[in-house]
Amino acid sequence: GVDLYIADPGNDTTMGHRRWILSRGLGPIGLGSTSDYSCMWVLGGSGGSTAPWVAYPSPGPFPIEAMTASFVSTDETGWTVQTWEIDLGGAQVTITDNGQNMPVDVQGLAGGYGSTYAIKMTPQGWTSQAGHSYAVSVTGIQTPISYTVDMVACE
Repeated sequence: GVDLYIADPGNDTTMGHRRWILSRGLGPIGLGSTSDYSCMWVLGGSGGSTAPWVAYPSPGPFPIEAMTASFVSTDETGWTVQTWEIDLGGAQVTITDNGQNMPVDVQGLAGGYGSTYAIKMTPQGWTSQAGHSYAVSVTGIQTPISYTVDMVACE
C-alpha cells in the first residue's frame, strides 16, 4: 500500500517513492495493484504548492503510527527533507529530544525523484517515541531549515 511507498525500503540512494508522493508538483496520480505487485504513476503532475521544503516525518503533531509500514519503520529507512531550490549538499543535521542530541547518519539522495535536492537522516541507536518532540536543524546550507516533530499516539 501507500504506507510502504512512504517508508520506501530498498531505495536507499533515492527514497524516490516517498519524494514523488510528497512532491509539491504532485497530482493527479494513479495507483494500481494485484495480490503480488503494485504500481504508482506520478509523472506529469500539475500540483501548485510553493513550499520551499518538505520533511517526513512532517513538522508539528505527527502520528507515531505513521512511522511504521508493514514490516519496516521510517526510523530504519530514514527521515527525509527535500527541496527544490535549497542545495542540501554539505548539509549538517542535528536532531534533539528535550535538548539531548539524537545521533543520525546523514546521506545525500540522488536528484530528481519529485525534488531537486534531498537528504535522509537515519536514527542511530534510537527510535521515535510518542510523547517526544524532536527538534530538527539542517545547517551548512544557504537557507538553514529548522522544525519540530511532535510524535503523538492516535491509537
